[in-house]
Amino acid sequence: MPTLFKYESGIKFISKPDNMSLIADPTTTKAASNCDAALITHAHTDHSIAFPNKGIKVYSTEIASRLYESLTARKPKNTHFVDFNKKIKVNDIEVKFILAGHLLGAAQIILYFDDMTVCYTGDISTNEMITVPKAEIPDVDIDVLIIESTYGKADLMFDSRERTKISILKWITDSLQNKKIPIINIGHLGGAQELTAFLNEMLSVDIYCDNRTSEINKIYKKEGISLNWNSFDILNDTEFRAENSVIILPRALKEIPEFLKERRIARSIVTGQAARFAFSSFEQAFPFSMHANCNELLNHVQTINPKKVFTLYGFDSEFAAIVRQKLKLFARPMKLAKEKPTLEEYL
Repeated sequence: MPTLFKYESGIKFISKPDNMSLIADPTTTKAASNCDAALITHAHTDHSIAFPNKGIKVYSTEIASRLYESLTARKPKNTHFVDFNKKIKVNDIEVKFILAGHLLGAAQIILYFDDMTVCYTGDISTNEMITVPKAEIPDVDIDVLIIESTYGKADLMFDSRERTKISILKWITDSLQNKKIPIINIGHLGGAQELTAFLNEMLSVDIYCDNRTSEINKIYKKEGISLNWNSFDILNDTEFRAENSVIILPRALKEIPEFLKERRIARSIVTGQAARFAFSSFEQAFPFSMHANCNELLNHVQTINPKKVFTLYGFDSEFAAIVRQKLKLFARPMKLAKEKPTLEEYL
């Protein structure tokens, strides 16, 4: 009997004839509870909702579990840890986790069914960075590739990550020279650690972040990533040197810490979404992301060369069309749109 897979608040796999079901990155607790086991690619909360669900076996890397706990202050339950590049059996289905880049502990998942081999990427980055390696290529032929398409749109313009980092560096030094404290809003997990590591290499400045980001930094440091920072939650005002400090805030936080409210500041935001939106409430918006951009996603698909491609999230329809046009592969969105498809999508 063929293996069935579909989008059902996560990627659900049903193995016939025994109807054993696995789900990858469920987005609701109900979706997770309706399956025999859940596979988690990484710790970001839009992928890891199954961690605290004690009613289902959860498989992930050990680092992803620790990062989830630091990020959410919730304890994972019933979690089984998976080593990279080591096959395990999940309810008689062979599964292997390989590096995804993106952030520490992030995995692509290969599932070896009798009738097909599937690779689900989760979020990936295909360029090596300071804090994470690049995404690996599966060492087996892949029948079905399910790839996330967060930035899978050709006209989303990203400069190289190195040039963007240099632009951030220049903005920081200009702000400090103008007697302003640079404040940068960036994602707690992934982006904050990459930026901190870069600034540690390039500038002799004091970096301050909130306690949650600080706890995540400690995990990165324990894993061998060189990071130096301070937590402003336990800041002694007498130790703070405004002329030599950079403040890192969570991406969605609008309010600045109390100790900065009477000081001269400069504000910026670092996010891949700056390639789409102006973020006019900030002086600068830098389009930097730990996600692969459109060309990087396309190169990943081309290198894997699967028989079929299913795109997921973000610009899924647009990226499926690009794969069809550029690589001449079968490709369509995993989640079919509710409205009628265009002629090109139908074809």
